[in-house]
Amino acid sequence: MKLRDAIGILHETKNRFERRVPLVPSEVARLVGEGLAVRVQRSPTRAFTDDEFRAAGAEVVDDVGDCRLLLGVKEVKPSQVSPGQTVCCFSHTIKGQAHNMPLLAHFLRVGASLVDYEVIVDDAGARRVAFGRYAGLAGAHETLWTLGHRLAHLGHGNALTALRHAVDYPDLAAMVSHTRQALAACAREPTSALEPFAVAVTGEGRVSRGALEYFDLVGAERVPHAALGARPGGSPLAVVHLTDREVFVRADGAFTLEDFIARPERYLSVGAMYLPAVRALVNGLYWDARFPRLLDASTLRRMYDNRALPVALGDVACDLHGGVEWTVRATENDAPAFVYDPDSGRATVGVEGPGVAIMAVDNLPCALPRDASVDFSRALVPYVRAFFEADFSRGVDMLPTALRRAVVVASGRLGPAHTGLEAALPKDPVAR
Repeated sequence: MKLRDAIGILHETKNRFERRVPLVPSEVARLVGEGLAVRVQRSPTRAFTDDEFRAAGAEVVDDVGDCRLLLGVKEVKPSQVSPGQTVCCFSHTIKGQAHNMPLLAHFLRVGASLVDYEVIVDDAGARRVAFGRYAGLAGAHETLWTLGHRLAHLGHGNALTALRHAVDYPDLAAMVSHTRQALAACAREPTSALEPFAVAVTGEGRVSRGALEYFDLVGAERVPHAALGARPGGSPLAVVHLTDREVFVRADGAFTLEDFIARPERYLSVGAMYLPAVRALVNGLYWDARFPRLLDASTLRRMYDNRALPVALGDVACDLHGGVEWTVRATENDAPAFVYDPDSGRATVGVEGPGVAIMAVDNLPCALPRDASVDFSRALVPYVRAFFEADFSRGVDMLPTALRRAVVVASGRLGPAHTGLEAALPKDPVAR
């Protein structure tokens, strides 16, 4: 198939909640004004309508598979990738994730190119294109939802049960307004199982900043961890921010972020010491297998037996068996919580039963699709032309240095920053 000299925007099919777009109509209009052809796949569910894209100058079509550059949000299907094509998406391949190695192998086999938004970085190595803020905003909200409903199941009625799921609000402003009303109702309750009502937020990245932003927007009071246990002065809700240096310690020296990233095996987690004084945890810490867990299984078990765990654990990071080791499954936007029973090992969706309630939605930003898409699109559009014009058959050197790492596959060859993925690929030559 001859590829069309155009940019194609895919209709998302990952799950029934996925309504985001990589480029919003206003940014599409900008590209069209610069002389680029943009084709948009028809979608009955997208947060921005087909008519909005038409008005921006895009051509709305049934199939964009013949476009030279494809833009999606979540990972594409192998059947959507053609030889010589460049695809930009969150591919979930860069850590060697086993479930998407067949997708990576397909790019290599057909000679296509793969750009992953997760590794578009600036010259200092910081991510430039991300939805993390909205994961934090929606994740903090769903943690309050989980807390309120878990307490109600345990026999402690409270005003947080009035909250709806983030995906059920038209936008961030409506979600914040309703939460403020619920918190005001909490303040009027004569007695409450929430008192003293405190939430801990861990981490310092976009996710954590988004969670803290949500709590600021709904009128929570920021307090130092030394003040945990006291009733907030001006709000029914206190929020403590546990930074990396407060969660992770090094026995033989002071914490520095550079050292922690380079040599995480030198550090231990002490985050558990703060949690008996809070009703909920919102975890935004980055984790992979090199790093210490915030809460490993033995710590969780000890705290559970001593009734020292928060009522709700909001694992916004949602790394299965990762930073919060009892995060054993992912949940969905309209059913965000499960209860993990350490005695049986069962994880039951909902807020009922013995164990601990864990919020673990793995696709939180799609709960606020228009807000999230606008921010993401604004960050992405400066890089689109560079990826559209790149000839990856000649390698990645034509790209600015900060963008080269984003190329996971260049014309059927692993990009220079991702050659280590060779070990994770299927061993069967036919599968590759």
